[in-house]
Amino acid sequence: MTTIWIVHRDPLLRSALIRAAGAPEDAVCGAPGDPIFAAAPLADVVLLGLGGDLEAELEFAHQGAIRAPDARWILLPERGLVDAARELFDGIDASILRYPPDARALRAQIRIARAGPRAAGPGGRAPMALSQRSARDSLAQRFARWFADLELPELLRALNPHLGDVPLLILGEEGTGRGLLAHYVHLFGGDPGSEFAHVPCEDGMSAELLRTALAEAIGDSTNRCTIWLEGVDALPAATQRQLARWIEFGPPSRVVRVRVARWLGTSGDEPTIGSASALIPALRDALGGIPLRIPTLRERPERIAAFATDTALAWCSARRQRPRRFAEDALTVLAEYPWPLNLRELEVVVIQTLAASGADPIRVDDLQYDGIAFAPIDVGDVGTMIEPDPVGRSTRLGGAPNVPLAAPRAREAGSAPERKAASASDPREAIAGANASIQPLVAAIAHEMRNPLSTIRTFAELLPSRYDDPEFRSRFAELVGQDTHRIEAVIQRLTELASLEQPKIETVDISALLEELLSERTEQVRNRQLLVLKELDEHHTAAIGDAGQLRFALESLIDKSLDLAPEGGDVFIASRHHPAGLRGGPAVRVLIRFGSLDSSPSGSRVPGTSLAENALDYAIAAAVIRAQGGTFTIDPGEGNETVLLLDIPA
Repeated sequence: MTTIWIVHRDPLLRSALIRAAGAPEDAVCGAPGDPIFAAAPLADVVLLGLGGDLEAELEFAHQGAIRAPDARWILLPERGLVDAARELFDGIDASILRYPPDARALRAQIRIARAGPRAAGPGGRAPMALSQRSARDSLAQRFARWFADLELPELLRALNPHLGDVPLLILGEEGTGRGLLAHYVHLFGGDPGSEFAHVPCEDGMSAELLRTALAEAIGDSTNRCTIWLEGVDALPAATQRQLARWIEFGPPSRVVRVRVARWLGTSGDEPTIGSASALIPALRDALGGIPLRIPTLRERPERIAAFATDTALAWCSARRQRPRRFAEDALTVLAEYPWPLNLRELEVVVIQTLAASGADPIRVDDLQYDGIAFAPIDVGDVGTMIEPDPVGRSTRLGGAPNVPLAAPRAREAGSAPERKAASASDPREAIAGANASIQPLVAAIAHEMRNPLSTIRTFAELLPSRYDDPEFRSRFAELVGQDTHRIEAVIQRLTELASLEQPKIETVDISALLEELLSERTEQVRNRQLLVLKELDEHHTAAIGDAGQLRFALESLIDKSLDLAPEGGDVFIASRHHPAGLRGGPAVRVLIRFGSLDSSPSGSRVPGTSLAENALDYAIAAAVIRAQGGTFTIDPGEGNETVLLLDIPA
């Protein structure tokens, strides 16, 4: 049964209102503040006549909305008070009819109000439309992929409907899923019919601009509302202080008219040294009713392979395609990339790869990012695949290490020299061979240049708005300077490679060349406290090739090995002659092995030390060695060791 309250300060006008409404006998009637309402059943529909100074009516509406938050209100202002009714009674969901109302219009409004929300389901909640249900399911599935490995007890509190008006602060780096979590909390932790107001917070935004942004995002809604303040830490300190006051003491008038507003802020993680943006304590406390931090992908590297697999499965399922998977070599490259933009960046790589290639399984050379190859080294050509020869480990103890300098196996059909020979009879094979030889080098260059250019572009876009911030200018100069030097180093290496001429055919003593290169680096070895172990064949290591180019390649590989070996670690270098080691002909094999910094004892990767991050050096060396008719492979080895194997014609 529907309970109707009819409220008017004038008894005569109240009686007229009762007759016009055709009110039932059990309707509760009285003036604002009448004690009868305190003892009456909670209202489903309230007819409130407005006259005079409106103070009594406003207080009645305030208390009535608290006691009966789900009641539907019909306001009946006297002539001249319609605009005031819209402005002052902005905290309740109300229809407005001017007094005296047309009886038929009034009774129609009462019927609508008594029916409640359109086609209300159990509990008085409006059911979701089919389109909303699909969006909800898609959001839930994506949420599961992003956060399946995390335990977030604070999220359970955020989803508790009894805490639906408690502010929520979500902390995390860009790309960790802050926006996804904000949408999830709104959809699954509140009323399905509530509004979602997205307010992007920008650097330099004043309190007045923020007030305008709030008004535009919320509009004329008077329903429940979640207000998502995206990037709230970017706001200036003065604006943050004003926002904290709005959250604690009420929002600005004529902006937020909703009955219940939930403030939800997303922010970067704890500020680091040099950070230009951070939450002030007052705003952190105001938003931190329920604080929630999302860890970075670097803190949960085991999630990379599972996330790529789950995302691929969902992508294929949505398009009714058969499931596709990622091969181990592709997962290895994905696992060693630092992912500065976290899961969002990984998701982009997976989706772009699936859209660009129909391969199954997806291999390392299928990976795509922004239209270019993601993996820096082509597995088949440069050799990130592990060689089958067993490789022993170097050690400080127990004498000379066990080095596999047995004759290397013959290369598979399609290796660089064989492609060159085949090209003479078939131009298509020549083009394919040249393309396969160029691709790994181009991919390595793209990988090497992408990260510094991304940093420079980002800081350049922020410079106009943050120029007055001395910390930002200092950080800008530091990071852009570092990345500029990195690009210059790439250009220098490419210039040196371009300056090499057609390889000469001459005899080169590889062991003597290795001894010379190591002797020139004695001070570097001493400063890093490295133990360099050698097993060089002094009598039979005469290779055939260009002395300058072989020196260029070996110098690059030795420098990279000394750089990547951990301080105080071992570097082992060996050479040996094989009478039938390279496609059935004589060869000199060079082995370089060093302990890798790919993982620290705690399991977190050290930036800059993976094979992928040093791909350009290896790709250049591989190009030079192949130009001599040789082969080059990289073996990630075991126990965080890396092994480089070169076979040079002898």
